[in-house]
Amino acid sequence: MYKVLWFDDKFETSELTLEEALLENINLIGYTNAKEGVKELQENYNEYDAVILDGLFYEDAEQAGTELDDSAFGQVAKEISNLKARKIFLPWFIYSGQKKFRKGDSPFIKLFKEESYAGGKIFDKNKDEDSEELWREIKKAADKRPQRKARLTNPEIFKIFEKGYLPSEVEDQVMQLLSKPLPENNSEIKAILTNIRSVQESIFLKLESIRVIPDNIRSANQKIKHLSGNISSSNNYEAATTVYQNKDIEALQKLIYFTCGNYIHNLEEQHYDEYMLSNYAVESLKMGLMEILLWFETTYRENI
Repeated sequence: MYKVLWFDDKFETSELTLEEALLENINLIGYTNAKEGVKELQENYNEYDAVILDGLFYEDAEQAGTELDDSAFGQVAKEISNLKARKIFLPWFIYSGQKKFRKGDSPFIKLFKEESYAGGKIFDKNKDEDSEELWREIKKAADKRPQRKARLTNPEIFKIFEKGYLPSEVEDQVMQLLSKPLPENNSEIKAILTNIRSVQESIFLKLESIRVIPDNIRSANQKIKHLSGNISSSNNYEAATTVYQNKDIEALQKLIYFTCGNYIHNLEEQHYDEYMLSNYAVESLKMGLMEILLWFETTYRENI
């Protein structure tokens, strides 16, 4: 299913359009005004595959009736441009029944038209063939997005966030790890390793919140040891506390924590010229983190 954010003052009475889209495997989430819709776009852009804009809709929820002009369109188009500046590319399309917008007479249309998809075409609500073409163009553009590919190929990972086990900020970090290309320089390697370590630390914090990890343990090494049952020579290498992870997960935890930490620290030196990780190791660390996330999902669910 494709999820598309739709700005249209009449979406609530557009049952036919909603049904047509659903038949094309597209779920339209509608907003009548820019204020609420932009807030949704800012907070949950990762959940959407595309955006549709009508020519005229409201600026805020208090407006009604004929209080329509093209400034609301401009506000949404500007926010899409802001996302683009952050390298977040969300396909967007213009779908209007207004003749003025279809002619491109609006100053906002003239400003943003070339930035929209489908070659800047303004799709006509009043033509069935335009609607059918719009659904095709949405799916074609969405299928090219690395974010959609990441969700489709890693459904078990993103279900963790759908269940609310980890916050949306962590989901953004995981999405970056799965959708961005492998690094080309030391600066990009450092950014990826920092992201990996940050997600691991978020997992530790979440396990502390349900007391799987006691909140008085400060050292990451001690947290990893605790998750393995605090095994030591003093207790004949038998578990002294509850065991939450096996030796394989423990090994992955240590690999991620200490390898990332070592290179993050060393790469803070601008002229670091010792042995550098290759992309084989970076990819291994990323996939190791995905395994840790799957282990976390089970551990969290069984102990809440």
